[in-house]
Amino acid sequence: MNRYRKWVDIFLALSGVALWFLFRQMLEQVWEIFRLPLFSDWPVQLPSLAALVLALSAFALTKRNKKSMTFLDEVSQELAKVTWPKGKDTLASTGVIIVMVGIASVILFLFDTLWGTLTKSFLAL
Repeated sequence: MNRYRKWVDIFLALSGVALWFLFRQMLEQVWEIFRLPLFSDWPVQLPSLAALVLALSAFALTKRNKKSMTFLDEVSQELAKVTWPKGKDTLASTGVIIVMVGIASVILFLFDTLWGTLTKSFLAL
């Protein structure tokens, strides 16, 4: 068994929760658009129940599929080989990016202002 299997399982579980949320939102919209009946005496509404069944099915199919599990195991093994930057390096890179975005924003603002002024003066002729 792969030593990163627990991380793969956690990823699959979180993906299942995300799929449940997505399916629930979509099915609630479908129920509203087509005015399908909602049974208020049930503890769980039909869209939520259907979304849960779909999400659990996707989780189970992915978990049982040998190719997808092999792929996810290989991905986790490759991610373990990655050299992640230290917090200090990440902070410095973020600072550089913020400064560069600020400079680019000022340059684009100046070009936009210049172009707008030229266009207004040209149209005023």
